[in-house]
Amino acid sequence: MKERLLIRQKLRDTAALEPTHDLRKLAKDLNLPRILGARLDRLQSCRLHSSARGSISLADLHQAWRYGAKLDVADEKEAQEALRALIKWCERD
Repeated sequence: MKERLLIRQKLRDTAALEPTHDLRKLAKDLNLPRILGARLDRLQSCRLHSSARGSISLADLHQAWRYGAKLDVADEKEAQEALRALIKWCERD
């Protein structure tokens, strides 16, 4: 998504962009279609697996995957589908 912002804003590197992992903010900056924005809005967080309590915010989900956190299967699937839709949108542009 940051790559798309660089291209649209004719920037050379990310130094000119606000440092963020907030997909909702990046989606807003890119003027993503409503359907993709709505998917991100529904995906506020991803619950941890039933053996653990709590949830992971969307902004921290990449770290949860990196460090192997056990997530709720349905929430994780929804997160993966939303991210695949974002990737597909970015690749078509």
